[in-house]
Amino acid sequence: MLNSYLENSITNYKSVFTSLKDSYKWHADDKILMLVSTMYIINDKNFDIERYSHIADYIKANVGFFSYLKSTQRFTTAATLDLMTSDPKEGFGKLLNIYEKLIQEGFSRTTFTYIAAGTLLKLDDSKIDVYIKKSFDIFRGMKEKHFFLTGSGDYPLATLLSQTGEEVSCSIERMEKYYQELHKNGFYRGDSLQFLSHILALDPNLEKENLAHKCLDVKELLINNGIKVKTAYYPYVGILALLEQPENYIQTIKLIYDQLNSDKKFKWQKDINFMVAIVFLLKEKTEFGDLVTTGMITSIESILQAQQAAMIASVSAATAASSSSNGG
Repeated sequence: MLNSYLENSITNYKSVFTSLKDSYKWHADDKILMLVSTMYIINDKNFDIERYSHIADYIKANVGFFSYLKSTQRFTTAATLDLMTSDPKEGFGKLLNIYEKLIQEGFSRTTFTYIAAGTLLKLDDSKIDVYIKKSFDIFRGMKEKHFFLTGSGDYPLATLLSQTGEEVSCSIERMEKYYQELHKNGFYRGDSLQFLSHILALDPNLEKENLAHKCLDVKELLINNGIKVKTAYYPYVGILALLEQPENYIQTIKLIYDQLNSDKKFKWQKDINFMVAIVFLLKEKTEFGDLVTTGMITSIESILQAQQAAMIASVSAATAASSSSNGG
């Protein structure tokens, strides 16, 4: 049985999703609306459909015809501006400015670049140029280690890693150490494993020893509880491994996961339901100060933003392909 906090989180999540679905069912895929709903719950902000729609409409009206923000991207961008800025219109101007600076530094015009810009939105203007340069240095380091795995999908993690306070070379070394150790412990090489290594590297203070073994333990715990661990779930395995006793929370995750899977609105989106279950659990642990490391807060925010990028790319692949030939 779930506690009242988690039950309320699920109830509010369903309420936000229903409101979004009623307004945008012909304009956005359910995956995007589920993600937007999650963003509001995790940030503890009251959702107002009129306020949100006003921001989304403002974005659409103030970008070029071929911009990614003209279509699917605007829904998550509207949520980001609503959640992270006191003045969304002013925040949108700042977002576009950061986006152009990322392009000037060497990043490509992609949907991921807007997500990366969003991760820098809360920084003081005086610090943005420094972090953008560091972000590109980190991205370049990622590509040197894994040329064929590293692409624009890694932009958001690069900008997040730039804010850890760690030297670029140290961040790259930590990521590679995790990647190789995890592979030795039964994780398949590929994009998802690289993503997991990036997540684990977000907090330089995390215990380095045995973390890869702990990830394997979590993977086996999930499997033993009836959850098939796809490679796409690797980042969430890593996040759970950061908890002191992850075995204590697997049943709670399963309860949330099963509840969402049994809802006719969500039953076809099991991958996202798993992500939501993990995020809601972590939010509860954060709320009640029950986390082992301060880095968990950063990790929660990062996993949401990175997952946001992945889902947007999947849902709007055709739009992205069309826009890329016309500029962002």
